[in-house]
Amino acid sequence: MKRVQFVLIVILPAVLAGCGGSGGVSPSKGQTPSGGGAPVGPPVLVSLSSGLPVSGVNIAVPTPAASPAPNAQLLGVGPVTGGTISAFNTGAQIQRNTTMQVILFGPGLSGSMQVSINGPADIAISNVQSITATDGTPGVSFVAAVSGTAALGARSVVLQNTQNDITTFTGGLEVVP
Repeated sequence: MKRVQFVLIVILPAVLAGCGGSGGVSPSKGQTPSGGGAPVGPPVLVSLSSGLPVSGVNIAVPTPAASPAPNAQLLGVGPVTGGTISAFNTGAQIQRNTTMQVILFGPGLSGSMQVSINGPADIAISNVQSITATDGTPGVSFVAAVSGTAALGARSVVLQNTQNDITTFTGGLEVVP
């Protein structure tokens, strides 16, 4: 019998906050709720084996503290100066060894959010600011400087507001040669 083992990293507030999930969570020891939700804690590893039940794991998703809850829906990449940048729900590509403007749109987004890109630390983020789409949808833009040796592949853009609500545009920024 072949045994398959999986590892699940539970970052539910980061992944599901923008998905409309609801529920409650009790703060971990030493943490206190802030702005209606519990602070984002470190990932918790859960080991799973094929065909075996999992016990002792209680996964809860806190209700977003902000209204509307942040939800990154569109992402685009373009030149830092001049030109028009379009955003798409499928994301965009960014080349190695370039400095480009990245834009995201969706409810609850603003320039006061903390922006990060998952993966190796080979993309520098600067000049985060609020923007508005032509249809009035709020958004955030930032400058991304991609190193010449950046790892290729899809990256997730993570946005966190001051109330610790998180939305993620998963795999939406693809680094290409």
